[in-house]
Amino acid sequence: MTAFVFLFGLMVGSFLNCVIYRLEQGESFLKGRSYCPYCKHKLGFCDLIPVLSFIWLKGRCKYCQKKISIQYPLVELATGLLFVLNFLMFDILGMSNILFHFVIFSFLIVIFVYDLKHYIIPDKVVFSAIAISGIWYLVSGIFLNLHTKYEILDTIYSAFGAAAF
Repeated sequence: MTAFVFLFGLMVGSFLNCVIYRLEQGESFLKGRSYCPYCKHKLGFCDLIPVLSFIWLKGRCKYCQKKISIQYPLVELATGLLFVLNFLMFDILGMSNILFHFVIFSFLIVIFVYDLKHYIIPDKVVFSAIAISGIWYLVSGIFLNLHTKYEILDTIYSAFGAAAF
């Protein structure tokens, strides 16, 4: 099962690379196929296998031979490892939280890499993460009874207090 989680993390990491690149370009990451940033050639299935395609292609585009950034396999590996660590800790945290943590780790990876490259944290990413966290906290508290009413209220008050600054 751990290997499956790692492979899933690699695939999510590949998608996160797409999100990071398309945020930089001002493009939608939901539409269109992946392409080489240099020659704009659409990448085939074999070109998109996380980490392995980078190794097979020796870090170069198959079509124009330009170097592929080391960011791509590093983000994929980091995402895979973080997902595995999260999965191994699920006994402590509870299985219901594991997918939520996968999503939050994904947001944090996008924020980290984007900030590392551009010294900016995009509001789109931060506000989306805040909204998902808030919704999850309320849903997990109301429907799954993971939090008491007072914990939920304390969280809401804390969020408004932090936002005031």
